[in-house]
Amino acid sequence: MSELKNALTRIHYWFKKNYPAKIASLASGLSPLTIDNLLSTLSFKVSNEVNEIYQWSNGYPKYGYTDDWIFYYMFLLNLESAVKEAQTWVEENEEINLMYKYAGKPVLPVCISDMEFLAVVATDDEQTNSPVIHISEIVEISLRYTNLTAMMLTLAESYETGGLFIGSKGYIEKDDKKYAAAYRNYNSEITDLALERFLKIFPENSSLQTVQLLHNDLYMINSYGIEIPLSNLKTKVVNTLLNLLQDEKHDSGFSVVIVLEELRALDALIQGLQHPSKWVRSRAAFALGKIKAFEAVEFVSQLLEDPDPVVQEAVKEALEMFRN
Repeated sequence: MSELKNALTRIHYWFKKNYPAKIASLASGLSPLTIDNLLSTLSFKVSNEVNEIYQWSNGYPKYGYTDDWIFYYMFLLNLESAVKEAQTWVEENEEINLMYKYAGKPVLPVCISDMEFLAVVATDDEQTNSPVIHISEIVEISLRYTNLTAMMLTLAESYETGGLFIGSKGYIEKDDKKYAAAYRNYNSEITDLALERFLKIFPENSSLQTVQLLHNDLYMINSYGIEIPLSNLKTKVVNTLLNLLQDEKHDSGFSVVIVLEELRALDALIQGLQHPSKWVRSRAAFALGKIKAFEAVEFVSQLLEDPDPVVQEAVKEALEMFRN
């Protein structure tokens, strides 16, 4: 049994034991032939994990109210509806096509809740898995899990350890600390995925939006306590952001500094202390205090004499954070 099927079995067993009503209407799985026939209508390929999950169950219909959210606050979308949704995103018009893509690749929705989706990214032939992304109501696409296997293992362990549980009103609730512990166990590679996406799309789209996408990913990653170790990928991203920070044609310095903070890029933030913009200087000082970069105290302290009161105030806040 694969890790994915094992995780799905554990999730099903947990609900059957603790809250069987939630899985009472969960459909049986599809045959491999039926799955292949449905997926063959797509203009792109998806990972083998998709076949595995739909052999386990064909989920629930897209339309019609349901609160059977066995995958935290979402439910499994049946494959017929998933394929139709993906085809709409690809074929409807150019604007939709561009929005529902991850690093230039189309996606297949797998889970849904109201107007939010979890989707898997299209793969090349040799790939057995791909990232799971979150698509919000405003079509903001961000990373969520390393792949479907990591997602289901995270959920299975969370149910078993109390990271996810059924609350008094019958809805799934989350213990942040326990859930984060499970998340870290199976999604340690998610940082590389975020950095790779940025390096792929930035040369083609060096806009503030691209920087914001990276910030969203890193903010989520850091919220789960996943460390971002020094690597070639991180070095390339930091250097790219530094070049952007020094490019006077781009008015995105403040946002760049926030991303450098998420990356814990100490040297780059110290360079930001000398930036012509008061907003960059102030945010760089604040960021260094926030991440407790004690080796930067001397550099931050020098800005107490900055001519701009905004910077002076930020420096005082940073030094207070150091003291605390």
